[in-house]
Amino acid sequence: MINKEEINKLKDKINQLEKKNIDLIITDFDDTIFSRNEQLEDCKLLRENRWNAWNNIILKVLWLENYWKKYYKNKTIPKTIVSKLRKWHDLILTAWDQELQNCKLKNIWLDKHNYIVVKLPEDKIIKTIEYITDTLWFLPKKVTVYEDRPKYFIEHKDFLENILNIPFDIMYVEMNDNYSEPKISKIK
Repeated sequence: MINKEEINKLKDKINQLEKKNIDLIITDFDDTIFSRNEQLEDCKLLRENRWNAWNNIILKVLWLENYWKKYYKNKTIPKTIVSKLRKWHDLILTAWDQELQNCKLKNIWLDKHNYIVVKLPEDKIIKTIEYITDTLWFLPKKVTVYEDRPKYFIEHKDFLENILNIPFDIMYVEMNDNYSEPKISKIK
């Protein structure tokens, strides 16, 4: 992930940050805020091509405009997580194709929130640290992470808590659709 020299630089940077009595929410987008179940049920190409292949199908076969008009335009979403997000503070941290994620967030009206699109899900760990140190410029009292695939946050929870010296609550999100509230359970 990061080497010892980078860790020491990070620690110096973190030690200079003010601590505030404010919580931070970090949430994924796909299948955490917005369910893709309708897309999977409706489109065999999407069902059979996951991850990067999914992005290629959308961008090169279905075409981005057709895709967002069909699956994102005028769609409702559960408010459970979204209602907790504070503009200019909390973060939507999502992965895969930048253009595609920008388009989805824009069409669900979430592009007004802070968001970062990483190339790979494992990059979310370093981007979490960078967001706190380089964007917030303070240490929150706690971080709550909402994820449908929290693998990397679970694996690196101790590292994050140790380097930032703040607790992380990892919440596992299960969505069935965009009409009912997701099931959320705390991990660890």
